[in-house]
Amino acid sequence: MKVLGVDPGTYKTGWGFIEGTRGGFSRCEWGVIKPVKTRPLPQRLACVYDGLDDIRKKYVPDVIVCEDTFLHKDVRAALSIGRAWAMAALAAAKNGLPFSTYSPTEIKKSVTGYGRAGKEQMTSQIRTLLGISGEVPEDAADALSCAYCHLTDMRNYTQKPFLECAR
Repeated sequence: MKVLGVDPGTYKTGWGFIEGTRGGFSRCEWGVIKPVKTRPLPQRLACVYDGLDDIRKKYVPDVIVCEDTFLHKDVRAALSIGRAWAMAALAAAKNGLPFSTYSPTEIKKSVTGYGRAGKEQMTSQIRTLLGISGEVPEDAADALSCAYCHLTDMRNYTQKPFLECAR
């Protein structure tokens, strides 16, 4: 399975691509899309969309995954994140790809085993799980965590039916 995880933002959008299965990973790439901060919001959103579409073309994922939108103390920040989230959903929809979301707690539990893990713990653990020796920007680490959560979620694999015993 090839999964593109996205950590949406209008100033920095992290992305992380993982190819593999629950049992192991054969490829891992990441980066950050950085629209020019002084540009108007519509131009920054276009940059996010275009960047995600370029990444989609390069890595050909089977699914695009984002963290679920959540309540935020700063309404403006939540709205901006939601707008960038919509660019990831649009990139999936326009290309016939499934789009999945996970709550912050689900992602943290998947990566660290603890639903209230901090940023540093998450970044450190995703680097360990994926065998990354160098530094990973926080936004890219968050995106890799989304992709890892999807890749290791049992719900994304076909369940084999129980065999009936012949009597």
